[in-house]
Amino acid sequence: MKDILVKEIMIPISNYVTVQKDDNLTDVLRAIEDRRAADQGHAHRDAIVVDENGRFVGKVTMIDIFRALEPNYRKTKDERDRQQTLTDAFVEKAVKDFKLWLDPVETICERGGKLKVADAMHVSEKSEYIKEEDTLELAMNYYVMGVHQPLIVRKGDDVTGVLRFGDVFEIVREQLVNCALG
Repeated sequence: MKDILVKEIMIPISNYVTVQKDDNLTDVLRAIEDRRAADQGHAHRDAIVVDENGRFVGKVTMIDIFRALEPNYRKTKDERDRQQTLTDAFVEKAVKDFKLWLDPVETICERGGKLKVADAMHVSEKSEYIKEEDTLELAMNYYVMGVHQPLIVRKGDDVTGVLRFGDVFEIVREQLVNCALG
């Protein structure tokens, strides 16, 4: 894994679904669906947020969309921060106490049409960036230790691509299968 570089398996930013802060969540999901229909090889489930000049400003993932559609998740943050371990009891109590996902589908659909990308997007932290010349091994360590997916790939100060967990896993899977065959 030390000899495989991030740039060899990343998806170039030009091939990724991009949206802007003022788009609504329904626009994001349509853009993802359009890309999935057009590109069988890379089933995107996330989108990159760009500014009016096409420069990277953040990402919108499946988790970000869920959190935006259910505003009561914000109320659970303090409780989550106090928890050492995520337990069944904690999740069940949070669902009940914070009335998570009790709104009917129609309300959620309406909310998705009104919420802007800026309301849901995740601004990447320093630990969520990786360099093109970094190894797959480093990327695996970031993912296993819990970085917000996907990793954003840079060359210098420019964002050049996206490294998805599933693509990293696929390389590892191929390596393991080839070992077993040898």
